[in-house]
Amino acid sequence: MRTKKSIITLLIISITLSSAVGLYYLQRYQDVKTQSFNESAKQALHQLVYAERDYNLLKSQLVSVMELLSHSQSLVNFASSPSNQTKNLLEEVWQSVLVNQKWYTQIHLLDIAGKELVRVNYSSATGEVMLPLHLQDRSESSYYQFAQGLEHEEIGGWGIELETEHGELTYPYKPVLRVFTPVETPEKRVGYLVINLDVWGLSSRLNFSPDYDFRSEVVNESGYYIASNNSSKLFGDSVPERKSFNLKNLAPKTWDAISREQMGTVFEDGNLFAFNTVKLANNQEMHLLIHLNEKQLLDRAERDLNDLAHEEIIVLFTVLIFAFPFAYLVTHYRRRSLESKLARAALNGMSAVMISDKQHRAMMINNEFENMTGYSKNQVIGHNALQLLLENTEQVLSSESIWQHLEQEEVWEGEVLCKNKLRIPFTAIMRVHAVKNNSGKVSYYITSLVDISVRKELEVRLRFLSERDALSNLWNRRKFEEQLAYYSRLVERYPNEATTCLALVDIDNFKRINDELGHDEGDRVIARVAGLLQDSLRSTDFVARVGGEEFALLMPHTSLPEAKRVLDRLRIEIELAAGTKVTVSVGFTDLTSNSTRSYKCADVGLYESKSSGRNTVSMCPSHADVA
Repeated sequence: MRTKKSIITLLIISITLSSAVGLYYLQRYQDVKTQSFNESAKQALHQLVYAERDYNLLKSQLVSVMELLSHSQSLVNFASSPSNQTKNLLEEVWQSVLVNQKWYTQIHLLDIAGKELVRVNYSSATGEVMLPLHLQDRSESSYYQFAQGLEHEEIGGWGIELETEHGELTYPYKPVLRVFTPVETPEKRVGYLVINLDVWGLSSRLNFSPDYDFRSEVVNESGYYIASNNSSKLFGDSVPERKSFNLKNLAPKTWDAISREQMGTVFEDGNLFAFNTVKLANNQEMHLLIHLNEKQLLDRAERDLNDLAHEEIIVLFTVLIFAFPFAYLVTHYRRRSLESKLARAALNGMSAVMISDKQHRAMMINNEFENMTGYSKNQVIGHNALQLLLENTEQVLSSESIWQHLEQEEVWEGEVLCKNKLRIPFTAIMRVHAVKNNSGKVSYYITSLVDISVRKELEVRLRFLSERDALSNLWNRRKFEEQLAYYSRLVERYPNEATTCLALVDIDNFKRINDELGHDEGDRVIARVAGLLQDSLRSTDFVARVGGEEFALLMPHTSLPEAKRVLDRLRIEIELAAGTKVTVSVGFTDLTSNSTRSYKCADVGLYESKSSGRNTVSMCPSHADVA
């Protein structure tokens, strides 16, 4: 009887204690899950803030490109005196823009009546530039009607819509955003320059995140998806069978929040929706949307929940033991024959041409040669003109290799840096044709020069725009991703070589600076911190601005202790610098072949610096256990 009572007492105590532990951990489970969901919401919103800043940088870059192209000499020449030659030069400039920028699908010029004069197409999938055989009449299009109302040098835009060809939707479907500006000569308006932007390409640049869950979708003003990893739900406003994929119907509570607020998060039916609204041209809106379903949210909370479950088992087991005494990641130039080039130059005068004897003494030059170089016939005939042009340049050292090449081949072609009579440098494409007799000996040379200085300057400026951050003059996020991938491959191939360190630097309390001192002072702070980082690091180190107030550093051949000393010195220099007093928090790690994980480790280190009071440097080594 006593044993029976002891067993009953033990059971009652065990059930009571187990129930109490179960109820406690049930509440803890809900709290941990809610905390993890809220943390995911904060991270999603943080990603969208970076996306908005990247969008504003891209918008500023687009305005610069539009102004550059609309005032380019090649466009002015074609608009003033259209011909096959000026058209070909304009198409070459546009092709260079498309290949370097990679996020435009078309550049075209409309005349004052809305008909296309020139168009160049680009495919980001193949990297090919195409010149269409048939141009189109755009006079009935809505964007042309709107463009007619633009003021002098005003840049306008039209909403996102699907690409069309001769009035029909192109397939596969491709959303585009059209931006346009008037083209004017000093006398009158002659047409409109129109650029089609690849919305998908823009979206991929805006939604970069080391975490795949935080890749955003794009929704238009009517609630239809225009960019998403799930292509089957795109363009519901144009494709009838996809009409049901509308955010208004799929998540009405979220859509209502989007209609009222610019940015926020909504939990609806077990799903997390984070959104941020950016303004397109003409006050049209585009909504950036991050959607995590319940399974994704639970997967992100899995580690904390598993830890909680393990803790519950241990506590429950311990309680039961004490009850017994009582009862788990970013054709080179087409060669043309010299004879064809010379014939073309003789007909249209676009090339500078010189004929020289086998001792390289000039025998004849055309007018364009005089105009380009500044030398008259009397100053050139009988002299080695190429030696005059290439003097004091790198090419004078390699001119002997040109003549040696022509001993074996008939034509040499290449890009050279020349100097005219006033010693002003210019870049040219030079073709030298060796005319040989029947015995194979050189009789004379025909040399042609095409001045490409304007195009080279444009290429340099476009390359600067595509790889540099306009405010800080540092490398931008796109360049950082390339370098991060490059150094990760080096680590993978040479694992036993010197360590490379990755660091993330974030300005502390930057929002407070913007709120209290204004955005202009915020921009000056970013530029000053960027200058200090650039000046204080080694020439072999790499520094980029990857977000609003966030910078990334790559330090090759640097151990973790060395990196710690360098970063602490940088932190102190920034704190003691003149001007508005600011501090920075730093997180760093050693780079591995897994760049996504390395970025996460550095980010964890940055989070630790922020959490421990800011103005400090924290290390998260690559072997650390991070989510």
